Amino acid sequence: MGTAVWIEKAHFRMSAAGERASVTALKAAFPNEQVFLSKGVNERPAAYREFSAATTFAGLVRALTGLGEHLVVNETPEGGVSGCGREGMMDELPARAIARFFDPIAPYVEPGSYLEFESDHGGMWTRFECNDGKLRVVERELGADEMGDWGVIEHDRTELLLDPLF
Repeated sequence: MGTAVWIEKAHFRMSAAGERASVTALKAAFPNEQVFLSKGVNERPAAYREFSAATTFAGLVRALTGLGEHLVVNETPEGGVSGCGREGMMDELPARAIARFFDPIAPYVEPGSYLEFESDHGGMWTRFECNDGKLRVVERELGADEMGDWGVIEHDRTELLLDPLF
């Protein structure tokens, strides 16, 4: 078990057309149960069955390990996503699974959208940002830089989390 975390801030929007495109992109990125399980999106075959049957972003995100049971997706009546919120706290942040899930849909998410998670001790934040059609994952922590100045230090974790070898 890892550190408990929760969604601290979120600004996440997607048009109806963007939602339809993201559903298509996610299903293409995880075309079968073997790929879904091997990429660590979830370890349960039943989650893949839910994923493959889903027709909305909210339905797809429910299959995402760790986050699916804690992310509340606010859908618009005509389709699309108007925001995201939280329900409860996660035991740990499944950052690699979240990055692999959000990477294929980054081009269809409204620029400037993000989900930010904070650790239970308040000294570390992880932010999943969608800008210019790309996903960026940044860890922020309180600490001193090389000069000894205290503040927030950022670490870009995108490449590491999306590395197919891990």
